[in-house]
Amino acid sequence: MNPERPPIPEISAEQIDPRATVSPERRAAQDARHEAPESMAQKLQLWWKGDAHTHTQESTRPDYGYAEGVYHEAEILKYYQGLGLEFAAFTEHASKPGSPSIQSPDSTVSRSLLAEAERITEINASDSLNTIGLSGVEANIMFDEEGKPTLDIPDEVLAKLDLVIASRHAIAREKEPAAVKETLLFAARHPQVDVIGHPDRYAKKDQEDPQSEYWQEYWAIWPEILTEMKSHNKAFEINMTSQPDKRLVQMAVEAGVPLFLDFDAHDFNQFEWGKSELKDIGEPLKKRWATNTMTETDEEEMRAYKQERLTHGPGVHALKRLSGWITYLESLGVTPDRVVNASAKQLITFLHDTHGRQTKNLETVSERQSRV
Repeated sequence: MNPERPPIPEISAEQIDPRATVSPERRAAQDARHEAPESMAQKLQLWWKGDAHTHTQESTRPDYGYAEGVYHEAEILKYYQGLGLEFAAFTEHASKPGSPSIQSPDSTVSRSLLAEAERITEINASDSLNTIGLSGVEANIMFDEEGKPTLDIPDEVLAKLDLVIASRHAIAREKEPAAVKETLLFAARHPQVDVIGHPDRYAKKDQEDPQSEYWQEYWAIWPEILTEMKSHNKAFEINMTSQPDKRLVQMAVEAGVPLFLDFDAHDFNQFEWGKSELKDIGEPLKKRWATNTMTETDEEEMRAYKQERLTHGPGVHALKRLSGWITYLESLGVTPDRVVNASAKQLITFLHDTHGRQTKNLETVSERQSRV
């Protein structure tokens, strides 16, 4: 657990069910629709059987001043199990995305990541849940004091995690094509990186003219980056929260780069459009928790907020967004075998066999799968 951060109420497993508010009659009708041949539910299950970019309460570091996640690992796994999913990968934030800093192997962040990896291994070993958990990190790609690209988490810590996503966030020269190229080539060649997170999130979107000098320079950097990603088997993330340009996805597909399809889940209402009573209650609560200013009343309201979210599904907007990307990939001739996290088996094969990750948790999960 992160020190200096107040404990957050936990919801027991028996209180977690994303379909808790659905009547038996409606549940039966949903099941019938889902089981129908060529239904949308059947298609989604072919392409996406778990979120491989998920943030728990561990992503809310004491110095952030805002919440990146409020759920515990077991809560998310139970929730995903209720949705019929096979796995969740907990890829926690490392140092602050808005101002990253290089961590030592014994820093608070590094120790937090390793402690969580041990907890996830224990959960999987207990066989208490059908949905498996994977440990991970969303490491920051940044520049060091000498101006050289680096990651904020040391290699000896990364090697002990199941999955490493490397993402560019707010850093020096973040929107300059030359800096984008330098940092992403570094990540593509890094032996501990598995996935490049939201690759074009920090493009200069205010440059509207597609023929501008900026965009010509920007698009010119990608062939080399994608070639290196293909060469080193780094997956290209299609992030539902920070969606990539479709032109870039097409370029990645044509380059033969492995794909990684996920929600970058921080909360289960992040795709609800507009204001809602739930958001009006939850966002101030999460901020007070993150800044250690919660009252006893807040603790009870936070429990109620979390339980409400853990008894409702992800919502139609989330599924429409995922469905839209699947349809687009199909139009490019992509099949589910190109998406490394389309199933737990594919993801574990990608991490263990392709990338040579040897962790106690991957061994535990592989053993579980061999018994199925």
